[in-house]
Amino acid sequence: MKKISLLLIAVAVAGIINAQEGIKIPSGYQGFLEQGPSVRLWDDGNTSVSFSTTHGFYFNSNTFIGIGVALEGGNDFFAMPIYTALKYNFCYSGKVTPTIQMRLGSYLSENTGAYADAAFGVRFGSSRDFAINLMLTASYFSKYKTVITEVYNTATHSYDQTFEEMHPSSIGLRIGIEW
Repeated sequence: MKKISLLLIAVAVAGIINAQEGIKIPSGYQGFLEQGPSVRLWDDGNTSVSFSTTHGFYFNSNTFIGIGVALEGGNDFFAMPIYTALKYNFCYSGKVTPTIQMRLGSYLSENTGAYADAAFGVRFGSSRDFAINLMLTASYFSKYKTVITEVYNTATHSYDQTFEEMHPSSIGLRIGIEW
């Protein structure tokens, strides 16, 4: 019985070591392509979809720094964030790795403004230089005013405009690939 127990433990340890050796730890250049839906917090729950690409380098097995651009839009909002990204992978003890990411930059839209995005989730690594990332996100877009109506005033020979304040900050889900 003791020999069978030792054999089972040895097989389990060998399986764990083999699984860990099969994971490719990222190093050097890495690219990301991500997409996901989001729900805006202050604009009556309007939804939008984002597409982003980020490119940079892993400086060690845990820390990635890069730059990127995204397109985010819905029925009444469209923006193009340009950002710097910092990503941290907590460990490589298995194929599933907890990760956090922070993006900081600006966005271009009807106006320009500040952009920040915080995300946390998991990285599903593979034996090749490839991974799938699944992350919950919170995106901040600085609020801005947009023209709702514009009427020409013949008495003053100018346009009278009515503005609405937009709050496009959102929470969402992002799925992507890493190569």
